[in-house]
Amino acid sequence: MSHCRFAIPLTLILFVGLLASCAIRPDVTGRWQQVAGEDRLEFREDGTFTAVDRAGATVVGRYTLHADGTLYYAVTHTDVMKAELTPVETVEVRIAGLKFRQFKHELNISPEGGGEVEVYRRVR
Repeated sequence: MSHCRFAIPLTLILFVGLLASCAIRPDVTGRWQQVAGEDRLEFREDGTFTAVDRAGATVVGRYTLHADGTLYYAVTHTDVMKAELTPVETVEVRIAGLKFRQFKHELNISPEGGGEVEVYRRVR
């Protein structure tokens, strides 16, 4: 009888912990549109991304999203003049404070050290 008294609360605690760990895991894969602008982002499952600004300038690279929501990315090619993608010297840059609100399909990117937060919505 004493085993049953602890089994149900322990199972409930483990289940809630499992749900919480799944809920906080950021997921940026997919296409995103800037809310207050025309910039677009696309993060693919293979770890590559494309970013296009309002003028059509494009950057392509690789990214890694850590469990704490920090996104590391390296630009490998650019097309600033909208002519063709050309290789660039890769420099790793850190974006701190990346937040993902799964229920609103919203992505907030905060620059390291503060500054304006860019808000993107998932494109279906």
